[in-house]
Amino acid sequence: MKEHVKEVKVTRVVMGRIPLGYDLHEGIKAICEEYGIKNGYIVGMIGSLKTGRMIYAIPEEGQAVGIKYSDFVYLEGPLEILSTQGSIGTDAEGNLSIHTHIIVSDKYMRIFGGHFVEGGNEVLVTGEIVIHEIEGAENKRLYDEETGFHLFKMK
Repeated sequence: MKEHVKEVKVTRVVMGRIPLGYDLHEGIKAICEEYGIKNGYIVGMIGSLKTGRMIYAIPEEGQAVGIKYSDFVYLEGPLEILSTQGSIGTDAEGNLSIHTHIIVSDKYMRIFGGHFVEGGNEVLVTGEIVIHEIEGAENKRLYDEETGFHLFKMK
């Protein structure tokens, strides 16, 4: 277990909002780039979306851990963002990498959740976000042989 965990320190809290018309994922990246955040986590986000796009885990025989990700699921809004959490780090090339999960409800109060992806998540009114920047470890998204997925590994 020890190779998977590092003690880190929260060095800064960044709060703000992603305005009307922005893609949620691009808005998170823009905030991180503007404030120089390369390692951290998204404590939470609430707001609303005009459209939503996500994927979720489905069974798949033959995969290392018995799952794969679904095709893109597109949701028409209005959608209420009930909860969002995520990890912030870099990929093998040093590019910013964001991994977020989201729970939304539609106009019928049906709940949808999964891994939300870049593109197709247009903010309707606002996306209010809280990010904690960390120090003491790098959060690197790398290919994991055991699972067959690209995962964040603390370095």
